[in-house]
Amino acid sequence: MVTGIKLQHAFQKQSIGARGEIALFRAFIQAFNGLGAEALAKEYHGNRYQVIFQQARGAGRPLPRCELCDVLIINYPAGDPTAARITFNQAKVSSKQFGCRGGVRGKPYRFRGNLEQWDLLSNRPLISPATRTFLPPADLLSGSLLPSVGTFGVFYPVGAGFDFAYFVADGLSALNNGSGRSGTLEWNNPVHQLRKISGYTEVTGTCCMQTFGDALLSGHVGTPISQLLMNSASPFELRAWLAGMLVTLSQEHRDSQLPEELLEGLELDRKADDIMSFGEERPKPIRAVILVRGNRQES
Repeated sequence: MVTGIKLQHAFQKQSIGARGEIALFRAFIQAFNGLGAEALAKEYHGNRYQVIFQQARGAGRPLPRCELCDVLIINYPAGDPTAARITFNQAKVSSKQFGCRGGVRGKPYRFRGNLEQWDLLSNRPLISPATRTFLPPADLLSGSLLPSVGTFGVFYPVGAGFDFAYFVADGLSALNNGSGRSGTLEWNNPVHQLRKISGYTEVTGTCCMQTFGDALLSGHVGTPISQLLMNSASPFELRAWLAGMLVTLSQEHRDSQLPEELLEGLELDRKADDIMSFGEERPKPIRAVILVRGNRQES
């Protein structure tokens, strides 16, 4: 059985000696691959700028351009890929401790971040592609039911190593919302709080890799993909974008069942002609993709 503690141990092992955002991010990716057949994680070398949108934070460039996220995470319970959820997570590194072991639980937590990225993931506007090779549907974020479609992850120090805190972007605020792109984001809410929206439950924040893993495997991270597909203003584009990504993963990792389970469960078309008609090239993945199959949910 996959558990948060198993993910915690895998991350601790992979992050030994890791320093800097890139090294910690790769340790994070490898931690999921350490879960065996229940997870598939793939890092790509994508574009720095992927989407354009209209700012909503009230400062800075009218039309910011930035990456969509660092990692796209899809999770679903064993036996029910129709219940899959998706989140677009931006990873950061902080020198300040947080969380379960002598951290600052219950007090404001601050870390440096890109304010345009925060604007994108917290306000979830319509998006336009910034390149010819990354073609997400316009309402990929705005059409989501749950705010946890847009999230941040922070690697923070614990002893000689690091841990991972998870925050839904709409629960973060900018300490000084100036015209510059870089700024300080603040989390001033309790962690492990659950909220229900239209019958779906999400966790607003977690303090460590173990509790993040447990929330992920409980289906409390991300917005339901089925709702996105049903209510999208451009369902063909959304289906083609998801299918292109999953077909690529399936071809690259034929030993994994996860891409095919999601393609079948979400009723996405595998036909290359249908996927390719979305653009001259197959839609490129973002920096990293993680698929996680959680524990079977009891009815």
